[in-house]
Amino acid sequence: MNKNQKLLTHAKAIDVAVVANAILAHWKEHSFELNQALQKNLEELGVQNKSLQSSFGNLRKGAYTGDKIKANKEIANLFVGLKYLVKAYLHHPNAEIKASAKKVWNQIVAVGVDRHKQSLEKKISGMGTLTDRMLGELKKETDDLPEVDAYVLALKEAVGRLNNYYRLRIDELIIRKQNVQTTAQAHKVYRLLNEEILPMLFTLCKLDPDNYGKLARIADLELKETNKKIRARRTMWAKRREEAKGL
Repeated sequence: MNKNQKLLTHAKAIDVAVVANAILAHWKEHSFELNQALQKNLEELGVQNKSLQSSFGNLRKGAYTGDKIKANKEIANLFVGLKYLVKAYLHHPNAEIKASAKKVWNQIVAVGVDRHKQSLEKKISGMGTLTDRMLGELKKETDDLPEVDAYVLALKEAVGRLNNYYRLRIDELIIRKQNVQTTAQAHKVYRLLNEEILPMLFTLCKLDPDNYGKLARIADLELKETNKKIRARRTMWAKRREEAKGL
């Protein structure tokens, strides 16, 4: 078997699946007697390629990072502003306002004055608790403090967005795991093709061209087309690297 009768390295999962599909489709459509070892390998290829295709999902690149960073900064700014404002009211000449400020400040202390510096999970939980209580059981006290409610409402909205980005991030991790699984499965199919099926098929074709010739030609044509795409992709990557060096 020559070097062109195997799938090139740098083949993507979709490249591997395409070649496997072409071989499997011809094998299933045209019933003919096969070498027992090749028959077994083709059956295994059908199982592994099905797993590969089922692993393909709506894969997406890492997203929401910029939005998450923006929400984090917004929350930090709002929380710091809220702390300073409430702390100022602790020294207000009006006793009622001062008393309300003390209750609100105690809630901030209970949540943690450095909560905005903590982990994403703790931040979402703590800030959520703070805004819920200031808009719930401490609403009267919050309303007694001019402009504080504006900070609380904005903070609640920002925490809601951050929580949404956090959930989307978890979804991304699942998708990335799926992507890793896809890559691992593609390697299985790739090795099965290159190390077992293709060498055996092209060898058998030389020994018995009448029986294996059509399947070998299908495999050869698909390999040439797919490898052509892989080479073009590698050339493009190399060109981009060279262009990047010149920047």
